[in-house]
Amino acid sequence: MKFYFLDTSALVKRYHSEKGTDKIDKIFFEDDRAIVISSISITEMVSALNRKKEDKIISKEDLKIALSKFFHDAIKDFLIIELDGEHIKGSIMLVLKRNIRTLDALQLAVALGLKELKVTFVCADKKLVSVAEKEGLQTINPEL
Repeated sequence: MKFYFLDTSALVKRYHSEKGTDKIDKIFFEDDRAIVISSISITEMVSALNRKKEDKIISKEDLKIALSKFFHDAIKDFLIIELDGEHIKGSIMLVLKRNIRTLDALQLAVALGLKELKVTFVCADKKLVSVAEKEGLQTINPEL
């Protein structure tokens, strides 16, 4: 089985068509794959989609539809990893070592905890992809 850890910057592309959506859709249609997200991605997804509504990129109805699809997928199809103390410790080390933002460090710490599964880190943030590669993860930037 192929494991993909999706950072919110990549996951949002599944629910709002934008640059990189085609690559995310290909991952979702693969056979024998698992989509892994962290528990903080749930709040981050709601925030990202709500910002699109507030910025008038999507309508209120589009927001409802996107959130409905996301929650359906989260329940049915995603492996959701809860944050624990090891993730917090790992994120602190990443902040100090790599000078990355808090939520990025938490997301990456969760993905690094899955290294033995040969997880592929999927993210649309160039800096975070670069850090993930330096930390030894395979990566995909759907925008490239």
